[in-house]
Amino acid sequence: MSNSEIKAPSPESHRTQFVTQMRRVPGPVAIISSADGEDRTGMAATAWNSLCADPPLMLVCVNRNASVHPLIVRTRLFSLNLLQANEVETVAIFSAQKGLEGRDRFINGKWVDSPAGQPFLKGATASFECELLDSHVYETHEIFIGKVRHMGMAETFDPMLYFNGAFCRATPIEAPTS
Repeated sequence: MSNSEIKAPSPESHRTQFVTQMRRVPGPVAIISSADGEDRTGMAATAWNSLCADPPLMLVCVNRNASVHPLIVRTRLFSLNLLQANEVETVAIFSAQKGLEGRDRFINGKWVDSPAGQPFLKGATASFECELLDSHVYETHEIFIGKVRHMGMAETFDPMLYFNGAFCRATPIEAPTS
């Protein structure tokens, strides 16, 4: 088939196809949060990634309408907490499914402050405290690039993934024997 036989999709069908295809890309689930004393909020996200190891940098993509966006811009700090598979309730809290906002999302006893006062989830697979170095606005989102200042991790881990519209676990694939 030549490229001339491929018809350009309508904007609506193009978006639908993109969203459908992205559901097939498994993503580790994290809480992106920021705090300035008692003023704190966060969101559940899969749009994040490590950017560099020398120096350690993280990249997070935040919708500019998300409650955490202005706090990251103001404080120039954020944390990223990679969730364990048993933290489905935490996703519901930080996805506004429980009707909680701001600091009410941070259930007492489940969170501690990092050295710079950013929220770290106790027992998270991994937590990163980041200082904002740069940002780039693209359409509805802003990409924040943060230098990792402090880290924490659980002794045992069972990371949560989001795949095909559902939460799941990462399990090792056994090497073939021959």
